[in-house]
Amino acid sequence: MPLFEYKGVGPGGKSAKGAIEADSAKNARAKLKTRGIFPTDLKEKKAGQQKENKIAIPGSGGVKMANLSMMIRQLATLVKARIPLDEALVALVEQTDDSKLKGILAQVRTSVNEGKSLADACRQFPKVFTPIFISMIQVGEASGNLDLVLNRLANFAEAQLDLRNKVVGAMVYPAFMMTAGFMIVIFLFAFAVPKITEVFAGSKMALPTLTLVMIKISDVVSKYWLALILGMIGFYSFFMWYINTKSGREWWDGFSLKLPAYGKMRRMVAVSRFARTLSTLIGSGVQLLDAIDIVKDVVENTVIRKALIQSRESIQEGQTIAAPLRASGQFPPILTHMIAVGEKTGELEDMLNVVSDSYDAQVDNAIKSMTRLLEPLMILVMGVVIGLVALSIFLPMMELNNLGSMPG
Repeated sequence: MPLFEYKGVGPGGKSAKGAIEADSAKNARAKLKTRGIFPTDLKEKKAGQQKENKIAIPGSGGVKMANLSMMIRQLATLVKARIPLDEALVALVEQTDDSKLKGILAQVRTSVNEGKSLADACRQFPKVFTPIFISMIQVGEASGNLDLVLNRLANFAEAQLDLRNKVVGAMVYPAFMMTAGFMIVIFLFAFAVPKITEVFAGSKMALPTLTLVMIKISDVVSKYWLALILGMIGFYSFFMWYINTKSGREWWDGFSLKLPAYGKMRRMVAVSRFARTLSTLIGSGVQLLDAIDIVKDVVENTVIRKALIQSRESIQEGQTIAAPLRASGQFPPILTHMIAVGEKTGELEDMLNVVSDSYDAQVDNAIKSMTRLLEPLMILVMGVVIGLVALSIFLPMMELNNLGSMPG
């Protein structure tokens, strides 16, 4: 999308300058006016200039979310204390221990000192500073409320980091348990069972069916244990590759939402992220349609993202927010009801926050319930496997003892 540089008059008669993406100069002027900026000069940046403007730092996308969240909170505190922006950026450069983030902040400070706005300076690093960050900073600078916007952004970043850590933590535990269980089963059948079943090799007795099954499984596993492990790794690698393709992502996003417990949790996470992001953007002064454009890129699930894109088109045609979201069938009734109430009362931001808080709490409870359920379930599965192996050995040994005790 073309990038237009502008100079103009912002809210309160303050001068404003920066850059904005739009399909045409006309749309760029319209977008600026919705933000309370009346452009006096507007020109499109050439492709070469845009490329030149994006300073590349190797691995700049590798900045940890926790470090970025802390940086936003520190910047909000410094700006609120009325410390000039360039001095605040110097303090952040000295404060951070993340070498990548330190280099980025140093270049942001240089750009600010050259006359660029903070939003435009940060726009050079799209892998680090998201559209949410850029849009909110731009609104904050234009309205003269940068400290308030940064504080909102810091709260938002911390809430998203907390939610992400909860979800990742919930996924790590069962993955570890499943991997450990698989390795124990491989060890049992590849090394333990063959040694024990050698006892029955010279016996002419008829072995129980369970023992024969275990011996057959053990023979296969002992011969191909390495191939089985490599096959599992290969399957996992293929699965991860496939769900990162366009068709694979659409299939997985649709399928995962239908899974009994995991699907419900994924939907709750997506709804919470949608509500929190939209609330933060609207509360910071970002126009509704622009906010939905940003939100659809934040929601990772492609099924819900498509519903948002279709809803945006309906909203642009004059419908309320709640109606198209309800019609999509992808959003819970409580969300659409709260949005409808918020639209009628003029308290949309507060209603979205209530929904987000509610779903954050539900995600937390779902994770705790899943963790409490998985531990005994995995122990039960492992107990059944080990019990079957032990029984398959115990039964023929009992028969051998019986044969040995019989009179000749």
